[in-house]
Amino acid sequence: MIRQNTTLSLALLFLIPILSLGETQQTEVVFERYSSGTYLKPIPVYQVAQLNYIAVMDLAGAFEVNVFENAQVRKKVFRLNNLKIKLSAYTHYVMIDERVIQMPHPAIYQNEDIYLPLAAFSEILKHEKIVRNFHLIRGVPQTIPEIQQPAASIYNINNVQIVERANGVMIRIQTAKSFREASVKAWLNRKEWLYITIPGGQIDVVNFKEPPFPNDGTLRKMVVNQLDDVVQLSFRIAGDVESVDVLYGDYPAEVIVNLRKPYTIDSRHLLNKEREKWRIDKIVLDAGHGGKDSGTISPGGLQEKDVALDVVQRLGKLIQERTDVQVVYTRNSDVFIPLWERTKIANEAGGKLFVSVHVNASKNRSASGFETFLLRPGKSQEAIEVAELENSAVRLEEDQTRYGDLSSQQLILATMAQSAFMRNSETLAAQIQEEFDKELQGVNRGVKQAGFIVLIGASMPNVLVELGFLSNSRDESRLKRASYRQKAAEAIFQALIKYKTRHETLISAG
Repeated sequence: MIRQNTTLSLALLFLIPILSLGETQQTEVVFERYSSGTYLKPIPVYQVAQLNYIAVMDLAGAFEVNVFENAQVRKKVFRLNNLKIKLSAYTHYVMIDERVIQMPHPAIYQNEDIYLPLAAFSEILKHEKIVRNFHLIRGVPQTIPEIQQPAASIYNINNVQIVERANGVMIRIQTAKSFREASVKAWLNRKEWLYITIPGGQIDVVNFKEPPFPNDGTLRKMVVNQLDDVVQLSFRIAGDVESVDVLYGDYPAEVIVNLRKPYTIDSRHLLNKEREKWRIDKIVLDAGHGGKDSGTISPGGLQEKDVALDVVQRLGKLIQERTDVQVVYTRNSDVFIPLWERTKIANEAGGKLFVSVHVNASKNRSASGFETFLLRPGKSQEAIEVAELENSAVRLEEDQTRYGDLSSQQLILATMAQSAFMRNSETLAAQIQEEFDKELQGVNRGVKQAGFIVLIGASMPNVLVELGFLSNSRDESRLKRASYRQKAAEAIFQALIKYKTRHETLISAG
């Protein structure tokens, strides 16, 4: 780190526009450290397709931190402000501790280094309070030498990890493609060997590194074989194994093989502790819009933000009075909360469910009824228009750059990051619609999907509820009544309780 006094810092700021007139110096960037306001040493900026990029090793040099890398999978890891930052080449994602943050443009790999989009990554550093700002010292634009896409490889089995658990072992086989349809098989031979065959798999037998095996673990050694167009992985087993299951992960692509051990008194105790973590003991309620963002407004002046807040407060009261579940509100008064901050509140609170409550509107005045949405690219023009209406709150935020370009491709990547919660989200949405159908008047418009920004990033099952249409006179009349809003809160409450009961029953069953 370069330490500068106030005079030198001011001199640097005055120097920037002067240097920007020169034509002999490469463009550089200077970061201002958040904690002290001092400036780090300038680092080079490169242009790729008219976008500015910086190199990870240059950035680490400016902060004077060490970088740990895995060249085989093109990953780099370093720490800033005690935050663990993990970067992978050719992806849009940055992992900070256990959080995944999306960038609008991917990282690039060249010359054994990872290059990051300057604007997007700088915003992440600012949000994490690592830097206050950054300043460009403009010169002659330069490109990264010999930018290439990753060379095509015949190998599609990249790595194997072994994770010991209280009730068994998880084998994670990281792959370069999805093998979901490839009929991967796993079976036990005399309880001494586990065999896994992956049709269509290709592995570098010579250079493949065997994963570390935990001391006194269930698995003791591994043998790798390439048999024509099939990879076979063999594991020596020590101890009893009750069953074997094959699962698949989509982001990142992987084959997961779970070995279940017979229960013992100790493993049951540990398993019960693990089950406790998955109990639904905290629900996050999000009242749409608020403050300067009124949301949609009915012809009679009824505002979406007021209806949403009233229903959320009624729902929260029901949960607190009738259950032992903790309620977290993203807002509990008429205040403006940016869309990105709502899921941040939910994640930091350790929420187990996220329910965002809204009211709809349409140019078609006859459109009416209630519906529940999931985070996925919209299939219908109508669903897309609903998402655009709710996402329009972004225009009221001071910093809109963090959302990047939410194209269909980017939205698909965002939904992939939540794929672990999608099935539970679908179950919750269907349950809410079923209860609405019992309690509310009007049309049951069903469960739909659309690209709602407010749901992006929620590390838990999540849904967005539309209670009705303020553009429709009948729906407006109903939503004006406190008794009807109470019925809506009761319906959502019943859906949450039924979902919670079913979910925790399945966990207990094991």
